[in-house]
Amino acid sequence: MNRTLRPIALALMVACVALFAQDGNATVDKAVELFETRHLNSSNLNKSLEILTALVNSEPENLRANCELAHVYYILGDNAGTKTEKINLYAKGQEYAKKAIKINDSSASAHFWYMVNLGRVGQTKGVLNSLGSVPEIKKEIDKVLKLDPKHTGALDARAMLYYELPGIMGGSVNKSINALNTAIALDSNYSVLFVDMGRCYIRKKDYEKARFFLQKAIEIKQPTYPADWTLDDKPDAEKFLKEIENK
Repeated sequence: MNRTLRPIALALMVACVALFAQDGNATVDKAVELFETRHLNSSNLNKSLEILTALVNSEPENLRANCELAHVYYILGDNAGTKTEKINLYAKGQEYAKKAIKINDSSASAHFWYMVNLGRVGQTKGVLNSLGSVPEIKKEIDKVLKLDPKHTGALDARAMLYYELPGIMGGSVNKSINALNTAIALDSNYSVLFVDMGRCYIRKKDYEKARFFLQKAIEIKQPTYPADWTLDDKPDAEKFLKEIENK
């Protein structure tokens, strides 16, 4: 190639790579918009799944696409009807999160969605049947918070791990409350934090505080994740309030 043409060819190659990256990011943005509005149209979640799956098939090294696909499989697992279906879907979520970690081990999102799907498998199987995964879950929570100390999702996961574990293995409702207080200070519109705080105070039999936090979850005006609030957090808060109505 003529030496004078080489810089032009290189510039064209760089421009093409940048254009493809922009296209990939725009596609991921569209998929995220769909699953974040699944409360408005139930078909949006499957549309998001289709878009992300196609993108990962065409761009296997797309970090965001793998992370968000792991996120979608977590939601699908939560929505599944049987334990077997749930575990299989969470396993798919772990698979894509592992791919994301391989692409970039410094991605807090990749480690977070791997940990969340792994933790959901444990919750589905029951604590006593999944104690072997606890050290790995702890390690992944620590990894996420090392990469991003203000990661409210990881703080909530730490709180719920303390909540689920028996005391002999480090479980502590007071440690849960401390982690949730830290997370709420960072994002007071993250509705699940108030639901989980309510659960903690129910366990402590402090029903006045439990009602306070559960009511806060219900009354949030601008939830950080509107779909989660509409489909999960508000109904859960209402359910827990009903359970302690006469206490």
